[in-house]
Amino acid sequence: MVEFQLARVEAALQVRREALRQAEELDELRRRVDLQQARLEAAVVGRRRALEAVERGKERLQEQIERVLPLSRALTAVHQRVQEAKEALSGDKFRLNNLQRLLRTRQQCMVSQVAGLYPVRIFHDLPRHAENPCADTNGEHGALPEENGTFSGGNGTHLPTIIKSPQARGWTFFGWDIMKHKIKQKSYRNKELQRSAAVLGYAAHAVLLIACYLDVPLRYPLRFGESRSYVSDRLPSADTASAALASTRNTESELTEYPLFLECQEDDSTSASYAIYLLHKDTEQLLNYVGAESCGRHVFGNLRELLRIIQSDEFVYS
Repeated sequence: MVEFQLARVEAALQVRREALRQAEELDELRRRVDLQQARLEAAVVGRRRALEAVERGKERLQEQIERVLPLSRALTAVHQRVQEAKEALSGDKFRLNNLQRLLRTRQQCMVSQVAGLYPVRIFHDLPRHAENPCADTNGEHGALPEENGTFSGGNGTHLPTIIKSPQARGWTFFGWDIMKHKIKQKSYRNKELQRSAAVLGYAAHAVLLIACYLDVPLRYPLRFGESRSYVSDRLPSADTASAALASTRNTESELTEYPLFLECQEDDSTSASYAIYLLHKDTEQLLNYVGAESCGRHVFGNLRELLRIIQSDEFVYS
């Protein structure tokens, strides 16, 4: 009987222990469920906050889009206007190039007329009468072998023609060495001086016409007077040196004319030599305008090169 009761008590204790174990497992499961539920709620809250942040970001983005959209439309309109302006500018540039080509063609035509009026040639041989043009009492001269044709004269009037001789150093015209302005031959006669003055006057006229056709203001202005032509500079002449020294207070000096001629062989050739130098500087200025360099201190050489460049196709299509 006692054993039976002990067995029942033992069974009850066993059931009790099993119930406690199950209760502990149930508590553990409940704790895990609560933890998972808390995590899930935290995740839901985080997702809700993330969605709210996304919504706020969408709203801000929409506001930015609304602000940027008019700017984008304005930028598109400006870009379109720029493209239209570029097209118009391209058309204007094309028309400008055509007008410039027509202008240079016209300038080339007018300068070609100057070249025909005042031809500049190179003579390879210097005949004896070129060294002394007045040796012939009748004023007749034979033909000179030249590079592009022949030259002869019997009326005492000569166009500006360059004479280059193997015996003569530098460029000469009618026996005058224009490379050495300070040297003056004592054998010059009035007819030689007149011919030289006429040649320089013709050269000055050619330079003046070319500068006018190219619309280039000459640094040293020219005044054409045939054989009595002048070139001006803002420097005092020898006659006005003392007056210039007395007026050094003036900031600007007046133009002083220098003759491209000699009245007689007793005249001082300094002014005429300086005038030739200024004429050379004018031809050099025109050469620089067409994009060329000077050929040295050769007035007629520079003039010949200037005419050659202007009459070339590069001048029109450059």
